[in-house]
Amino acid sequence: MGDINRSALDDAQQFFYDRAKEAGIPLTQNEIEAEFQKSADAESLTFNNNSAFSPFWRFLRSVAVYPFQQLIAFVITSVMPNLFLKTASKQYLDLIGWSRDVERKGKTKLVGVITFYRITTGTSQTISVGTVIKTPAIGGKVYRVVTTEERTFGTDDTSIVIPVKAENEGAEYNLAAGYFTSLETPITGITGVTNADGWIITPGADDEEDDDYRQRIRARFPASSDWHVTAVYKSIIAEQIGIEFSRIHIGYSDAPRGPGSADAYVLFDDGVATGPYLDTVNDYIGGQGFHGLGDDLQVQAFPETQHDISALLHAKVGTSSAEMAAAQAIAEQVIRCAFRQNSAYDVAKTWHYSRFSMANLASEIMALVPVLSSVEFSAGDIVSADTIPRLQSLTLTITEDAY
Repeated sequence: MGDINRSALDDAQQFFYDRAKEAGIPLTQNEIEAEFQKSADAESLTFNNNSAFSPFWRFLRSVAVYPFQQLIAFVITSVMPNLFLKTASKQYLDLIGWSRDVERKGKTKLVGVITFYRITTGTSQTISVGTVIKTPAIGGKVYRVVTTEERTFGTDDTSIVIPVKAENEGAEYNLAAGYFTSLETPITGITGVTNADGWIITPGADDEEDDDYRQRIRARFPASSDWHVTAVYKSIIAEQIGIEFSRIHIGYSDAPRGPGSADAYVLFDDGVATGPYLDTVNDYIGGQGFHGLGDDLQVQAFPETQHDISALLHAKVGTSSAEMAAAQAIAEQVIRCAFRQNSAYDVAKTWHYSRFSMANLASEIMALVPVLSSVEFSAGDIVSADTIPRLQSLTLTITEDAY
């Protein structure tokens, strides 16, 4: 057992290491041995053979020095950080949340609707429960949804809408319109399927991240007050809509409807039908009276800005046509991911009150697609205030470098 490696400590562990040192607690092997020697001297104990190779001294180290080293390292790296809301994580944060009656949100499956099309009319046709609709591969993965109700084409119907549920849990199924394009097993007479705009009824969700969960727990403190501050309203909105704190912004400065009024903006992924969520939370706050005295708060989706994006992709010399086609397909999905149309890649996404760097997006694409030597976007950075950039159109062209 060696000394605590300070370079391997995170910020919270470093904080508690420094506090322990300030309190005079021995932390290194030399400091612990010196403290042990001081205690031995105070008791008038004399060790004639205190060589590092002495069997007796090695025995004392094994029963006194080393166990203390392990104990203090465990206290600094695990016990102390997980005692406090600010620094606790994982199951320890769950315990703090449990003590305040705030449970971590778990994974859920997406619920939505898929539109089925046919050309031939004059007869009815039934689509059974369990019909599977899938996407092309996105980041190497195919996403599937399954019909949950039986629906029938009327004799004059050329399209019907059928409820579906995601095959698995998770937010990665929250895809934008147009991703679900084919049936797992073809059905005679069905000419096409798609997920249209606003197809998501209930978004899929991942296990709640520590930071979002921590903010909800922290909001429980002011929630007991009679005054509704920002944290209280965010807590109400998050619980009613089932969305992360970080996706909620409340603006007070402009008082849109006079003194005491404010608007809360919620960031939804592209493809979510926002109306039912907003109606529910606005009724809860305004209609049912869960607001502060004299407050007028209205919840709405972030206003959107539409962007036409085009890019020229430069492939390295010697890249085959097949590799170029694959590179273009991946680049397209990465860009769509950045604009919140899928979540297949770990790239920076558009955000409110921020600058979205097209240069950074180009770097992320090249890191994911090694055959590309450069990505040139026609547009510059997108700067957003209380708006969310959305992708209106995307045009990609790929060419092989001449040298």
